[in-house]
Amino acid sequence: MHKIEFEPAFFNRFLNCGPAVLAVAQHEGSPNIITLAWAAPVSHDPPLVMISVSPRRYSYGLIKAGREVTINVPPWSLLEEVAFCGRVSGRDVDKFAETALTPAPSERVKPPGIEQCLATLECVWENSFGAGDHTAFIMRVVRVVADEEAAMNRFGPGAGKPTTIHHLTGNFFAPLGGPAREAGKPK
Repeated sequence: MHKIEFEPAFFNRFLNCGPAVLAVAQHEGSPNIITLAWAAPVSHDPPLVMISVSPRRYSYGLIKAGREVTINVPPWSLLEEVAFCGRVSGRDVDKFAETALTPAPSERVKPPGIEQCLATLECVWENSFGAGDHTAFIMRVVRVVADEEAAMNRFGPGAGKPTTIHHLTGNFFAPLGGPAREAGKPK
């Protein structure tokens, strides 16, 4: 996977289609990965993205205290890792160690990205507000690093093309343009 850097405003290419993402938050300790199905671009200028996180989640406190995250767009090949990171708490488990996902150093924020992901958006806190049982964190995208093929719209259904993971409900996911499958079940 060859990655190149893009302007922060380029971030929405990876989120308009609604993929599940792996956010990494960190404050005074090890980074933690949280799976989020609710992430969306909300502004081109400045480049802003919204992530929705329940206050009951361990990462919620890390985001509030650290005020930075990376938002990582995983390919379909990471389905089991995405499901795992959504099922277990970082209070109890080092998700990087348990999944063998590789932390990738960030340049503009403290939390690392995830090497195996199609794109990493480095983000800083801009605003937040209560949204029912979740908090909507508005994050400013300050840096984007992405797989060149995926960034140039050469991802999606088809042999050999990277595709994103879309959360349907419960433990069910589907690749972009492909059939749904339950995580943890044979292919």
